[in-house]
Amino acid sequence: MKKKVGVWIDTEKAVIISLNEDEHRANIPASSSGERIAKSPKISNDTFTVITSPIQTKVRLPGDTKEFARFGNQHYSTEIKNMHKLKNVKHQFFKDILQWIKDVDEFVLFGPSLIKKEFESQMCKYPQIHSRLLSVEAADIMTDHQMVRWVENYFRDHSNHKVHMA
Repeated sequence: MKKKVGVWIDTEKAVIISLNEDEHRANIPASSSGERIAKSPKISNDTFTVITSPIQTKVRLPGDTKEFARFGNQHYSTEIKNMHKLKNVKHQFFKDILQWIKDVDEFVLFGPSLIKKEFESQMCKYPQIHSRLLSVEAADIMTDHQMVRWVENYFRDHSNHKVHMA
């Protein structure tokens, strides 16, 4: 049984949607207006995992201006310090995601921001995991229901293409 996973990634969170070889349908009620239903049954934890991101892209300390931080009469640029801090936080976020997908057979990476490309470049350091990456796709911000459906549709369409190509 193949373990197929879709990873939706943004600077705020990563959502890992797991599918089995068997036809999987998450138990999510549809809303007629397209909004999320507040008291709906949750997607099972086996199917849906959310990893919250510690990335803060716009951090400003009290006393900071756009270019300098204040220390009495002295000024110094915080740009390099903030870039290193952001790099380290992203690296830890990517490691957390890699822990969740290290045992999957194949996965797709999708999301609205450019962080998915950064994550893909970090995966190159792990050839066993990177070799299982099928595709990196652009996608809009989605509800949980839309993410699950997107992953189901992707793997359904992907398996159809494999059959036609063989």
